[in-house]
This record gives sequence, structure tokens and C-alpha cells, in this order.
Amino acid sequence: MARIVLIDDEDALREAFAEILSADGHETFVASTGIAGLEAVRRERPDLVICDVNMPGLDGYGVLEALRVDPLLSAIPFLFLTGLDAPDRVRMGMNLGADDYLVKPMASASLLAAVAARLARREASQREAKQQVEEMRRGVAVLLPHELRTPLTAIIGSAQLIRDSHGAMSAQEIEEMASAIVRGAQRLHRMTENYLLYAGLELERLAHSEAPARPLLGTCGAADVGEAALAQATERGREGDLRLDLGEITMPVGAPYLRKIVSELVDNALKFSELGAEVKVSLGRSGSAVVLEVSDSGRGMTPDQIAEVGAFRQFDRARFEQQGSGLGLALVRAMIEASGGRFELASPRAGGTRARASWSA
Repeated sequence: MARIVLIDDEDALREAFAEILSADGHETFVASTGIAGLEAVRRERPDLVICDVNMPGLDGYGVLEALRVDPLLSAIPFLFLTGLDAPDRVRMGMNLGADDYLVKPMASASLLAAVAARLARREASQREAKQQVEEMRRGVAVLLPHELRTPLTAIIGSAQLIRDSHGAMSAQEIEEMASAIVRGAQRLHRMTENYLLYAGLELERLAHSEAPARPLLGTCGAADVGEAALAQATERGREGDLRLDLGEITMPVGAPYLRKIVSELVDNALKFSELGAEVKVSLGRSGSAVVLEVSDSGRGMTPDQIAEVGAFRQFDRARFEQQGSGLGLALVRAMIEASGGRFELASPRAGGTRARASWSA
């Protein structure tokens, strides 16, 4: 079954609960103080911690805080066990990251049901994590070799030409070869940056699946949105296709991450719309929410494609021969959710795609 650390300073209750858990097949380790409980958790690396709130010295809240700041222990499910049922106490425990709050006294069946439910959720999270890793592995195996090889081929080929034939090349030819090297290197840099950022966010999400962390918090405004959108349009030589409608609004996300979000959305919109077709970037409010939208009039997406957006996932690649790792929209979604926002994609019948990010005020 499961390995459980039970921390309670009441000898009779501690032994009674330990007996109940052991009789249900769980390997149970007991501690009578918060300090001893922390040591047991660090030593045993259990599947679940059950901890009393009111204890002398280090209380249950202190135990929970110590576990949540330890990267090796922060994902262990944690159940509070206490005779206090005041709403503010319950709220305090849950705000600190507790997974459930059990009020003494309780029947054996209630304790075992709460433990079973918590363990089932942990198992489901672990299955999801394994599935995510496997999907990423398959995507990397299919797309990444091609996406690495293409710019590397351009870089190596251009560099070899300059090395072997520079004496017979004109200044313009050398400049063209050097530009090809720069473009290939920039493409590799962007792909590597996206992959590392996405992998980091996925690991953070999986480690905090029940109480998501917010690693991208900060503030920025319309200037950041406009500069990032214009830079991406300029890179593709399509400044004239970009339309900005930006309200003076402060957004609850760090500027480097917002710039990345805007850059990826604008790049995606330009990639899948014809030269001369407008791409609109707007920033405003909808009720109490701050809303960022990027819309285009390109080929659009089917409902199934929208539902299946994920890392290393491209649609109709053979038909349209687009470049890229298929990581952009998945990375955008991960960044928006990591900053406490919501990401939505829509493709109206008239054509095109609308990407919408919103953050509640």
C-alpha cells in the first residue's frame, strides 16, 4: 500500500490512528513532535503525511511550511489532523498548501476514506506526469532532430563556403553567407530557449499539480506588448501587417515572460497568414479581467486541432511545410497559466485564429 508518516503529540490518538492505518495495509511511521516528524519525512520519503496542528514547539503549520519550501519534499500530499474546526484555521492550513483538513474525533472509516482519496489523487498525478513525459519524448524524437538539423546544415554549409572559397567570393556573397549563419543561429537559440523554458514550467506544474506555483509573477504594461509585437513583425518583414490597439493597462506577469508570450503569438499569427493580411494585437479589459488578444485571418484551426495543442505538436506539417518545433502555443499556454492567467484559442467560421489570454484583477 502506502508509506505514511503520522505526526501527533497525543500518545493515545497517535497509536490508535497508526493501528488503523497499519491494519489497512499501510506502512506507518509515527512521531510525537514536529521536529521528529520532519526528520521522519526526510528519512522515509513517504507517500503521505498526516500531521496534527496544535503541538508544542514546531506545530503543524511549521511542519507544512518546512516541507513546502524543500524541493525534494514539497510534492508530498499533506493532511492536517486537528480538533479545531474554525473556518479561519481551515483556510490558513489550505492557504499554506495542505491537501485536506480532518477534524478530530473521526471514525476509522472517515480516516481511511480520506487517506484513500488523497493517495488516489497522487497516483493520478503521477500517471499524468508519466504520460506528459512520454508524449514529450515522442515529440522530441519526431520533430527535434529535423529542427536541429535544418539550421545546423545552413550554419555549417555557409561557414564552410566562407572558409574554403572566401578568396573568390565578393563582399556581397560573404555578407549573404554570414547572414545565413546568423539566421540559423538565431533559430537554434530561439528553439533552445523555448524548449528549456517549457521543460522548466512543465516540471514546476507537475511538482505543484494540486497547488500550482506562480513562478512568472511581475508587472508590465502596454509598452512591453507593443515592443514585442513590433519586434516580431519586423523580424518577418511585415511591420505593415501589424495593427496595435493597446490600452494603458498594467498586467500581472513579468515583462520578460509577457514579451515571450506576445512574440510567440504574433509569430504564429504571421506564420499562418498571407503577406499583406492583418494581424491585430489588442490589450484591454473585460469586466475585471485584463485581456490580451492576437488575431489573424489565416487558415485557422479545426476544433480538434485546438483541443490537441501541445508540445512538439504540428498540424498538417507535410501539407504546409512550416518550420518550427510545434512548441510555441504549448509554451504560451504554460506561461500564461504559470502566471495565474487563462489561455483560449478560437477559430471563427470566417477564418483565422484568435488567441486570448486573460488575468483576473
